[in-house]
Amino acid sequence: MPKVGDRVPLEKFHVSKMNMRWQEPFGESEEDKLLIANLRGGKIIGPFKARPEDKNGHWKPGMDLDSAVGYGVPVGRRRFLGKKATGAKHFVVGTDCIIEEMTDEEAREASLIENLDILQKDVDPIARAKTLSEAIAFSPTGLRGAARRWGIPASTLSEWLQVLELSPKMQEAVSKGSLPYSDARRVARMKLGEELQGELVTVAESEGLEAFKEELTRIEAGKEKRGIPKGVYDIIRITWDKRYKPDIETLEKLDHLAETKKMKRDECAKWIIEEHVKSAA
Repeated sequence: MPKVGDRVPLEKFHVSKMNMRWQEPFGESEEDKLLIANLRGGKIIGPFKARPEDKNGHWKPGMDLDSAVGYGVPVGRRRFLGKKATGAKHFVVGTDCIIEEMTDEEAREASLIENLDILQKDVDPIARAKTLSEAIAFSPTGLRGAARRWGIPASTLSEWLQVLELSPKMQEAVSKGSLPYSDARRVARMKLGEELQGELVTVAESEGLEAFKEELTRIEAGKEKRGIPKGVYDIIRITWDKRYKPDIETLEKLDHLAETKKMKRDECAKWIIEEHVKSAA
């Protein structure tokens, strides 16, 4: 492992796939151009973080360092690419970069934490949702624990994850920026089928965004008309987080009881509430 003061050749480094923005372009925005100009002018920018990675872009502390094919950058992508754009031939450990062993989970979360201040601004909503989903999947405390660690409301994380319920074609359109994130969330909430989502994307591409919005509003109105009549039923919605262990255990017990009572899950839940209310009255 390189030590502080070592000069590591540029070609040894690459942007890690654990970086939540690893596929995003660099160098064309005014912000990127300003960063490159500042670096050329000698402005001191904090070091980026890198870790050994194997040919598949993964790493676990304790792995044989001979299997590393280079150093992936999970934190400080813009700092790394900015210095690279100035024509740097090597990076000095401790000054330009910090190299340390990190698991995939640690690298992914480190990238997320670095980008917390921009998560609600200019990041690709689909890339954000996929990275969040992966980080939460590896979190022993699930969505709620991640929300506490990152200081973001669990409801906000759930909202960001909604776009993963969209069809691949709709996700691609949102990722490219041809469909607004707010409209994508409307589609996700409506739970439209893949075929209908594909038709909406086609409308947006062939007739424009306004035509897309009009068609979406028409579909939304149609779904509302087919909904439950107002004033007839009271609906109680219960959300279960399948990544949260206590919720999983409760669901399993509910399903077992429903099977025993020969009821559907919602019928069994209603029966439980009715019996509890009767006994508590």
